Amino acid sequence: MKKILPGFLVFFLFAGIWSGCKKPSDRKVSEENKAKNEFLISEDQVGVITKGMSINDLYGIFPAKSIKKIKTKADVVSDADDTYYIYGYDNKLLFIISAARENDLRSGINRIDVKDKRFVTEKGIGLTSSVGEIRKAYDLIDFIPTTNEIILFIPEIDANFEINKNSLPGTAWNDSTGIVDNNVPDSTTITALTVFWTYTRESVVSGTFWHDLFYKFLDWCKTELPSIAILILFFMGALYLLKIINKRINKVAANRAKRTINTDHGETQKRIKTLAGIINSIGNIILWVIFLLILLSKFNINIAPILASAGIIGLAVGFGAQELVRDFISGFFILLENQVRTGDTAIINGTSGTVEDIEMRTITLRDASGVVHIFQNGKINSLSNMTKGWSAAVVDIGVAYKEDTDTVTRIMQEIGQEMLKEPDLNAKMRGSVEVLGIDQFGDNAVMLTVRIRTQAGEQWDIAREFRRRVKKTFDAQEIDFKVPRNQLFNVNAPNSIPIRIISNDPAKES
Repeated sequence: MKKILPGFLVFFLFAGIWSGCKKPSDRKVSEENKAKNEFLISEDQVGVITKGMSINDLYGIFPAKSIKKIKTKADVVSDADDTYYIYGYDNKLLFIISAARENDLRSGINRIDVKDKRFVTEKGIGLTSSVGEIRKAYDLIDFIPTTNEIILFIPEIDANFEINKNSLPGTAWNDSTGIVDNNVPDSTTITALTVFWTYTRESVVSGTFWHDLFYKFLDWCKTELPSIAILILFFMGALYLLKIINKRINKVAANRAKRTINTDHGETQKRIKTLAGIINSIGNIILWVIFLLILLSKFNINIAPILASAGIIGLAVGFGAQELVRDFISGFFILLENQVRTGDTAIINGTSGTVEDIEMRTITLRDASGVVHIFQNGKINSLSNMTKGWSAAVVDIGVAYKEDTDTVTRIMQEIGQEMLKEPDLNAKMRGSVEVLGIDQFGDNAVMLTVRIRTQAGEQWDIAREFRRRVKKTFDAQEIDFKVPRNQLFNVNAPNSIPIRIISNDPAKES
């Protein structure tokens, strides 16, 4: 059923369009109905003209010489719709008809200006009626003041009865309060009568409706689709241009950083990458907002309420979403002060990891286990950047108490000098090994602290390599590391178990 229904609707749509596009048949009105309804005005007819007729149908009712297509100077200037003057058999002007489309005989009729006083409604109201008679005939009347007249709109028949300003007393025209119906005397006569026709459920099935709908769609395609296509091309070009500009800025900034003396290029690259991501995000948001607003206007959607709503939402955000505002402000200062960059290793609120993404609202951190942590900028209480500017590998080495600490210090300094001689390690290090001296006396060893300054983020690799070399060197020179020692106490000596130490040398056995 779900598959049949869309197909039926599509068939119905094309059938309606085809019926609207095909040549309409001559619509004949019987003599009996013509005589009965010749001067009747109702909701769906004005004389022999009924709602849903096209201009071409008029030629099946009136002689061709009775229909004249005329345009005034004002119509030409304003590019108004086609206007047809319809005359009766006595060459008297009956009414003026306006078509929905220009230069199209199949276009529907949307307005009729009644000019013959013989046309009246079922309640006898016409051009010779007074305001008092209209008030007695119809309960629902809307009085609408305009520049030069007051319009009495009768919803029952979709008709406007107009009153010229000059036919009213001066006191009746004071509409400062917005209420004019009580100011119009009952004796005031009508100066014009206009009937407006809109589509109804009954007219939807007519060929005229589908014809007008189809050609309105074609008109929209001819006038709006080219501009929409150009808008899309400009939008895509703007996105591409933003991408190119972003890359160009990155390249220029990187080249300038390379020419600057005493500048850490790795640090500069992190800074550039972080700011480039923020600029790209903000630029994309601005372009998308402008594109969508212009696109909505092309579909005749008023964007003024959208902008007003956006302002109200912004005000509500300012008062109600203080946490969100705090996150954005904190994110702005994090970027402005260059506290952390994409690719840095940092400790945020006690969690360590690599910074993967920095946004205006959040920072994304991935720890060594691969777990992603997302922190709101406004809720960051502590931030420790372990890879900003330079880093340091701090290594604690424990040696036995019997070893000479001066000798151990000299050996570790020599190991540092050997590492500096290797190009790969030299690029990661920022100076020689610093032996800070004896840090503490442990239970089983003397603890010496060593610090090695490195490039940002290289401290872990340098520390591992230094430990490896210390182990090999100490083993080669028989320097003992700290060894756990346990003491045995004989609490009850008389009843104790005798201990005998067996040596490989029988002469030393005791």
